[in-house]
Amino acid sequence: MALEKKITDLLYSLGAADVGFASVPEFDKTLCRAVSIVMPLSEAVVDEINGAPTYSYFHHYRTLNAHIDRCLLQAGLLLQREGWRYIPIPASQSTGGFHGRFSHKQAAVLAGLGTMGRNGLFLHRRYGPAVRLGTLFTNAPLPAVRAEPQIKCLDCMACVHACPAMAIPAGPVAIKEEQAIIDRQACSQYMKQHFQHIGRGAVCGVCISVCPMRKQSGGSF
Repeated sequence: MALEKKITDLLYSLGAADVGFASVPEFDKTLCRAVSIVMPLSEAVVDEINGAPTYSYFHHYRTLNAHIDRCLLQAGLLLQREGWRYIPIPASQSTGGFHGRFSHKQAAVLAGLGTMGRNGLFLHRRYGPAVRLGTLFTNAPLPAVRAEPQIKCLDCMACVHACPAMAIPAGPVAIKEEQAIIDRQACSQYMKQHFQHIGRGAVCGVCISVCPMRKQSGGSF
């Protein structure tokens, strides 16, 4: 069985909604193949978000992150048994400021699994922003997709109007750097000031809950 199929079969069996592969030499010259996985959030949990996060959302967010990390470990162990090296990127870990070691969103876009939204979130081709992402890097000879970043938001401005921190721009946005799409400082400060009672201000989810793209099915990109 081909290595690509072994990995995808394993990850789908563990609950992944989508799996993609990309060439990402920016991470490491030798471990330059990225495995990107998409895990869908519970629609019922996201539906309960109304202007503020809920306890259920915070718990679901943490639980899904932990599950993604376990999935990446399983995929990495499979690769290692086959004689390859791997580095899993934690589903949610900051290495300084608002950034992790590598952007899961960037890897998912490069793997052709979706696009970016004006809210700074990854928009999956089926589930919209209602997903969590995971990334693993390896030196295994996996497929090398390299999709171009795009914004394919609807012109509804739902996230712009709903954002309690007013951190999402209403005007035209460009993806030179995903960090430039939203005001991350304003977003973070608002969460810490207003949602301390839920996960110490670590989550919000309002822009996810109002996005009409999460209600689409079958993909539109």
